[in-house]
Amino acid sequence: MARELRARFGITPHAARRLANRQIAIGGAMALVGAGVSAAGIGSVAAGVPFGMAGALLIAIGLRARSIGVAVQVVNKAYNLAASGQREDAAELLDYAEATCRSRYVLRVIDVQRALAAMQRGDLAGALARADAAVTRRTDPLSFHLEHATIAAARSLKALLRASTSDRDGAAADIEFVRTSALASPEVLARAELAAAVLLERSGDREALRAHLLRERGLLVEHTRPRERALVRAYQRMLKAKASSVYRTGAKREPEAGGELSAADWAARISPDAAPFMRAPAMAAGGVEELSRAEVDRADASARAAAEGRAGSNRQPVTKAARRVLLLWVALVMLFLGVWQLLSSDRAPPVAPEVERLPAEPIFGPLSIVLALPIIFIVMLVGAVLVNMARARKLSQRFMAAQVAVAKGEEQRGKGELEALTRSMVPAAAAQAHLALAELSERQGELPAALAACEAGLARLGTAAARAMAADILLPALLAERAFLFAAMDRRADARAEMALLAERYASYPFLERARMRVALALRAREGDIAGAARLTERDADLPLNARDELLADVCRAAASPGAAGAGEVERLREELRLDAASRRWLSAVAPAALAAFERLREQGDAEALAGAEALAETEALAEAEALAERAGVRPPDAGAA
Repeated sequence: MARELRARFGITPHAARRLANRQIAIGGAMALVGAGVSAAGIGSVAAGVPFGMAGALLIAIGLRARSIGVAVQVVNKAYNLAASGQREDAAELLDYAEATCRSRYVLRVIDVQRALAAMQRGDLAGALARADAAVTRRTDPLSFHLEHATIAAARSLKALLRASTSDRDGAAADIEFVRTSALASPEVLARAELAAAVLLERSGDREALRAHLLRERGLLVEHTRPRERALVRAYQRMLKAKASSVYRTGAKREPEAGGELSAADWAARISPDAAPFMRAPAMAAGGVEELSRAEVDRADASARAAAEGRAGSNRQPVTKAARRVLLLWVALVMLFLGVWQLLSSDRAPPVAPEVERLPAEPIFGPLSIVLALPIIFIVMLVGAVLVNMARARKLSQRFMAAQVAVAKGEEQRGKGELEALTRSMVPAAAAQAHLALAELSERQGELPAALAACEAGLARLGTAAARAMAADILLPALLAERAFLFAAMDRRADARAEMALLAERYASYPFLERARMRVALALRAREGDIAGAARLTERDADLPLNARDELLADVCRAAASPGAAGAGEVERLREELRLDAASRRWLSAVAPAALAAFERLREQGDAEALAGAEALAETEALAEAEALAERAGVRPPDAGAA
């Protein structure tokens, strides 16, 4: 079953598998040495016990790494499939992972994914049960910071679900937990703040809701998922709307064939009064053009060779920091041996002068050193695990604090902390900070600086061990960001080659389809194919695009078909580009042709046509709502009703 699933979904062996196999082999060899020492009676039968213990410890670590590596790949692949609309395949992979995995951390992640899927289907009770299971599972002390970050994510999801079911006390407790968590990411905080907005909306306090949306705008717009962001914008429209509005006559629809609710129907389950103000792109009448993987995965020979060369150039020999760590461990070993020699010195009682002294046998001989090595190894390994756990937790807290500071507008403080983290001795922590700086530079439209940060992050993952440990998310995220930057900087061949490399080596990357979409969207927008870029985003999927990618898609749709977009949507985009200088700067750097095509709408005198199209759309919506209400036997509200 496992082999069949891996072949069907293209899941390749984990990058850390070779390292885990090496650990298992070394552990097996040490266990055999221990058995041989005991069987030979060297020193005593118990002399081989330390070798056996050290070998068993290494074997256990290797087996755990292999098991978790496979489970993480399956869960990541399931996330990518669900985001791209292949929900049945995603559920099948999660079923397999849940049945075979023993890692409490991975099972907790599965709970969160199941809760998200249930919420998108409108099954709020099932989603709440899964989110609660993610919170109440026992934690694994070996992955403390990962466990608690996932618990914070589950609590934010519980907050939104409880707010949608009017459980005010429970939602408030979950929101407070997330706000005070040191390991809550900006996305997790954003969902908690959205839950607070739902509570305010359901209480009817519109002024408090308006103040909350304004105060937390950075989190709510930049770090929410697409549907959640659409709900935030629905609140903004609702607060601007007059008491009489055609949008308030919308009717509830049944789930689609795949069990997934539309954005408006999903919002109706979370916040019913906001649902009529939801706007989501409509599907094309004749079927939607699928995103061709060959479009971003194809690469000519020279570009592919260049991509391979970039990947190879980032592999570096042992760094100075690694040498210092190695020298420190050698010094500790020598210190341990010295202390042991001192404590094991044989203080013989004084003897009479007339007794002839026999030559003393060496107390600290070669055999003693050999037998002490496994004990030293165990002490060092346990010490390294404890030190790494404490350091990982501290670095994670610093990184999350920096990210949250940037998300809340304290950019200089957050950027300074990220720059400090790039000097960390832990390669993964430094590379993660470089990636965050690359994303920050990209958001500001500084594409060369973003590319330089990507290169620096990849350079910190220069060793085989570092790359293996970062192979699930961090390393492919750096490659995906570099591919997007190549596309945005008109380096089309390099962008396609980078994506081909990413798809080949990291097929289980959970954001692979999002990376494909971002690169394809940037490529078409840079080439001036605005209509093609617009068609790419009209798909039955829920890709976790960020606010800027969504803005580019909206601008392309409006520029390609202003009548279909509607006057209200065009005016919203104009207002956003006018008020948000950073978004306009990003769009000007990434897709100047799309921005120019959108701005030509006003020059072409389309305002009247847009207004007419909007009026026609409102009339049709009102007629449809009245017809639905009449069939249901309910009198529709008057146009002037509150």
